Amino acid sequence: MKKKTRNILLIGISILVALFFYGSHNFRNDRQSYREIVSLAGVGDVSTAFIKMEERESFSNPIVNFIYHRWKKKMYARFISKEEVFENTSGNDIINDISNIYREYWRVELLKPKLENRTDSTLYNNIADYILSKKLTNLSKDSLRKNIKDDSVLKEIIEKEGFKVDFKFRNGLQEIFIWNKESTKKYDVILPKDTVKTSVVFIESYHINGYDEFATFGDSQVGGWAIKESATLYCNKGTYDLNSETFEVSYLKHESLHFTDLNNYPNLSSTDLEYRSKVIELMYCTEGTIYDRISEFLLGANKADRENSHPYANYILIQNLSKLIFNSDFNSDINKWEKVSVDKINNAAKSLYESSENILLKDNSLNKII
Repeated sequence: MKKKTRNILLIGISILVALFFYGSHNFRNDRQSYREIVSLAGVGDVSTAFIKMEERESFSNPIVNFIYHRWKKKMYARFISKEEVFENTSGNDIINDISNIYREYWRVELLKPKLENRTDSTLYNNIADYILSKKLTNLSKDSLRKNIKDDSVLKEIIEKEGFKVDFKFRNGLQEIFIWNKESTKKYDVILPKDTVKTSVVFIESYHINGYDEFATFGDSQVGGWAIKESATLYCNKGTYDLNSETFEVSYLKHESLHFTDLNNYPNLSSTDLEYRSKVIELMYCTEGTIYDRISEFLLGANKADRENSHPYANYILIQNLSKLIFNSDFNSDINKWEKVSVDKINNAAKSLYESSENILLKDNSLNKII
């Protein structure tokens, strides 16, 4: 090796070593703070996320800082300057147009901090106008506008194009999921009361994937959902390693409990359903995932609005665990949680599950338990 080449190589190695040690500087705290901002956007609170971005100019850790500024730039282009041109993810013009109508709707409504101020009138007017302009229905204009909000007409149009679709309503926002590639596998899922036989439909090719994926550029996504009538779970395959504990516990057990709860306790609110499924996760998680799950629950905890099901359920779960483990109201310090043994967290979660189960067994028509 020539001397000049060796010197260049040594300089390169020195730079990499320096970046490694400097990169470890404050990495954990900075990553946590960055994830807090992303989590706000992921639960639909994009306006507060931008307030936090205004307060946070940069991070001391160069790796986190680079990722943060790249994400921040994309967020401003999407929501503030609106310079972003939405990418068409399908080879079908109708699917692309419908998807972009939803994206324009989310772009506006996600910036509204209060759920009660969010409206879907513009969305449905635009959908109706599009359907009429493309002559995609035989319904009259008046009939279409009367029925457009039940999504049946749009569902029929999308399925006629050869795509699958599901509609949801979360955090004051209308949602749409469109895909055209899926596979199915059967599982036996062990839960505290019984073993659930279920089919999992793995969605392999999304063309639009809900508001939280849109609000975070994919950093937050819906993992799946349960359909009680068919004992079927839908899974966003790209978010899971199917051999991992995250899939086995945080998806299969979480969603399977939704299925059984939807059948056994039909009036239970979405917030309470989420609370019970998150409790189940912490009953079964091992050291490999449990502290990451608690960290995520901490990041996403917010008791401001009970209708915002995931944040509210996160808050009540951490609050109830804190009372059992720390004898305090709400422990937000992940460092303290990581000093608690896995067994202690598992047992505390089991106690919370049994407590909620005892309440529901006395009256299975209850709407809420937390």
